[in-house]
Amino acid sequence: GADAVVAQENCRIEGDRIWLPAVNAGDNVRCLGEETAAGERLIDAGKRLRPQELGLLATFGVARVKVYRRLRVALLSSGNELREPGEPLDAGQIYNSNRYSLLGVLQSLGCEVHDYPILIDDLGASRDALADAASRFDLIITSGGVSVGEEDHLKQAIRELGELHLWRLAIQPGKPLAFGEVNGTPWIGLPGNPAAALVTSLVVARPFLLRAQGCTQVQVTPLRLPAGFAWRKANVRQQFLRARLEAVDGRLEVRLFPRQGSAMLTSATWADGLAIVECQRTLAEGELVQYLPFSELLG
Repeated sequence: GADAVVAQENCRIEGDRIWLPAVNAGDNVRCLGEETAAGERLIDAGKRLRPQELGLLATFGVARVKVYRRLRVALLSSGNELREPGEPLDAGQIYNSNRYSLLGVLQSLGCEVHDYPILIDDLGASRDALADAASRFDLIITSGGVSVGEEDHLKQAIRELGELHLWRLAIQPGKPLAFGEVNGTPWIGLPGNPAAALVTSLVVARPFLLRAQGCTQVQVTPLRLPAGFAWRKANVRQQFLRARLEAVDGRLEVRLFPRQGSAMLTSATWADGLAIVECQRTLAEGELVQYLPFSELLG
C-alpha cells in the first residue's frame, strides 16, 4: 500500500504517464491522533481563550467549555471640572477623556462595564454613587478624587462605607492611586490625570481584573532592549515612561516621548509601550531597559 502522498501541483502529466518527484516514506501523511495523545490536556484552566484556543477546541469537537463569567465593573469619573466631548468648556474645565480610555481598557480585558454619569465633588454624592455601585457590580473603578485637594471626597466616602487599604504608590505617573472596598465590593481609585489613569489601569488594575476573571497568567514579562535615551537623575519613584521601539542601525532600541507629563495622552498615542526605570536608578544610553508592549498589556 501507499506510504506517502505527493501534492498534485508537484506532479507532471504527459499522456498516460505521471512524473513524480522523489519522495520519502511518510511525506505529506497525517497520522490519526498525531497532534495530541488520548487523555492529554488541551488547555490549562485559567487560560484566556484567544482565537487560537477557540480553534483548537473546535478541532477536537469540543462544543462547550466551562468559563468564568465576565467581570461586571462600575466605572465612575470624578470632578466638577469634567465635561463630555461635544459640550462647551468654560475656564478651568476639561473633557472627560478617562471615561473613554478606561472603558476601552476594561473592554479589552473582557469586562462588562457600566458607565456612571460624571460624579461631582461632593461627599454625599460620592457616598451614594459608591453605595449604589457596590450593591450592583463586582468591582468599582474610579478616576480622580483620590488626591489631596479639599474637593477630593472619594477617600472619605470609602472610609465611611468600607475600608481604605492603600493610598499612594511610589510610581510615576500614578502616585495618587488607592485601593479599598465598599460594603465588601473591591474598589480601585485611579488618578485623575489622563496619562496616569491609563498607565495605572494597565500596570496595577489589569492584573487584578484578570485574576478576578480566573486567569492564572496575569503579568507581562518585560522585554530587555537597549535604551535609546539616558536617564541621569535617580528618582524615588519607579518610572513608567511612554516609549516606542525604533530600528537604529539594524537593531531595535527604546525611544522616549519627549514630554512625559501625567496629563499628556499624546505620549500614549505616540508610544507602543512602557519603558520601566526602577526607583533610585540611573540609565546610560545603550544600557538594557525593561519594556512592556501595549500589545501585550491590552491583548
